Amino acid sequence: MTGDIWYGALPSVSGLWLTPAGRTWDAVRLPEQLGFDALDALARPPGAVLRAPHSRRVYFLVPPHTTTAWDLPPSAALSDNDHLVLPPAGLRRPPGPHWLIPPRPGRVHTPTEQLRTAVEAALGRRSARPTECRTSAASAPPR
Repeated sequence: MTGDIWYGALPSVSGLWLTPAGRTWDAVRLPEQLGFDALDALARPPGAVLRAPHSRRVYFLVPPHTTTAWDLPPSAALSDNDHLVLPPAGLRRPPGPHWLIPPRPGRVHTPTEQLRTAVEAALGRRSARPTECRTSAASAPPR
């Protein structure tokens, strides 16, 4: 289902649209860097991806009613009773919400399970990164 992603939206003076989730799409909200890492980990090109720079979040649009079992912190699912501010389809730059990947005919949604796999891979890569360990002179072992 591709549908009009702005279905049921309320327009604003700035050209942004307050749009209800759970009708033609659900969304998965990720912290910005995790969203970028998930984009890199996706096996196939994603559907529409929104960036909200002020809140440092990235939103992937997924098929409606497919996020009921989404339980992957620090991400969150948006569905029925949630809303998202969507920019016009051609807006690809800040300031404000803009599309990293705009909605296109036939390519609005990222498959939910594909996104879950990418987020899990991105989280795994993050935990596998070496962390810098600093030892203060006071706690260093004697020589």
